[in-house]
Amino acid sequence: MGHEINQEFPASSHTVTPLPETFGVLGKIVFSIRTRGLRYALVAVINVIVGQSLLLTLQGVMRPSWANVVAVSISAVPAYYMNRAWVWGKRGKSHWKKEVLPFWLFTVAGLLLSTVAIWAVHRFTDAKLIINVAQLLSFGVLWVIRFFVLDKLFHVEVFEDDTPDED
Repeated sequence: MGHEINQEFPASSHTVTPLPETFGVLGKIVFSIRTRGLRYALVAVINVIVGQSLLLTLQGVMRPSWANVVAVSISAVPAYYMNRAWVWGKRGKSHWKKEVLPFWLFTVAGLLLSTVAIWAVHRFTDAKLIINVAQLLSFGVLWVIRFFVLDKLFHVEVFEDDTPDED
């Protein structure tokens, strides 16, 4: 009385019904979030831990706005490579116009926005945690926008004439 395999219905005959397809802009957004959003969020969590730790530590030895510049400069490099490899599955040489430039434009925008926020907050308080929250909120706004822009730029089919820049 052992467990026998039912030959009438082999495993290969079972079909799994896929999730319903969504169309249009909303469908593309749902697809992007469903396929790459979680990995993007996990990379962001790692980057927040690294960046916030650096910012908190560096505030002990320099002004908060300068600490922000150093923290963002250091944490952005691994964030770029983690996003590129793990979220968008890119390998090999980076494409300057479609990958490097957009990522760093968003990073610089976040750096500028967060530095202004830190400067404004620092005028009222020296509390390191409040300064860190100001930096985190500044980047949080751009984080969502950056996902959709980079998702569109990174997730393109590569054709023979679409080779990385040699610069």
